[in-house]
Amino acid sequence: MKKLLLLGFILSIIIACQQPETKNQVIDTANESKTKDLPALLQKALKAHGGLDRWNEMKTMEYSFPKEESKEQQVIDLENRKVMLIGKNYKVGFDGADVWVSPNLAAFGKRSARFYHNLIFYFYAMPFVLADDGINYEQLPERSFKDKEYAALKISYQSGVGDAPNDYYVAHFSKTTGLMEYLLYTVTYYSKEKSEKFNALHYSEWETVNGLKLPKKMVSYNFENGELGEMKYERVFSDASLSKDKKPTSFFAKPEQAEISPLE
Repeated sequence: MKKLLLLGFILSIIIACQQPETKNQVIDTANESKTKDLPALLQKALKAHGGLDRWNEMKTMEYSFPKEESKEQQVIDLENRKVMLIGKNYKVGFDGADVWVSPNLAAFGKRSARFYHNLIFYFYAMPFVLADDGINYEQLPERSFKDKEYAALKISYQSGVGDAPNDYYVAHFSKTTGLMEYLLYTVTYYSKEKSEKFNALHYSEWETVNGLKLPKKMVSYNFENGELGEMKYERVFSDASLSKDKKPTSFFAKPEQAEISPLE
């Protein structure tokens, strides 16, 4: 009888130890299903940049870059896309409902904080954010930049997605490495109308952060008549980090004296 009880006890331990593995297998299957729904070209790019599953494990992203003879730090909650931007004389936050500026709107200057609050993040976090929900994809003919051929993917948005659903992008991926090297994008936030006037970004350097490739430097170009024009500026990033830990909700909360940036 004691042997039977002992055997039952051992079996219960074995079963209990196997249950977490089964749970993890269900999660992995769900992530794998999400990846399979994406275009093959984007799947290749995501893999080249470290993998969508790895990206989905991350909860908090941080990075900095020079701005107006100072530095701006950006902190993003990757699950709900709350943000905190910390500049020399201001803070801009998105608490899940409103974009706010502290100590007041004037501290940020004339530019719309609502427009700006997730602008740099979206460019910085590509191609991972191109796997978000509510996106339409269209593979385009290959395009050549500086005598190098790229596979091209058009990204547009379903109605009601974001503050500027009429925006669209054309991502260009290296045919050999799969990395995203060029991005064409439109800006429709203010006009609210579709546009064929593009801006261009060149992702010229990458760094690996917690297993994922993130841009070290982005260079902006004029884009006219299907060609890259003169360089407009370059943005160099530093202090990049990705963490599986979340910031507390209070980190993104609106300070009492802060002002709300309106949707223009």
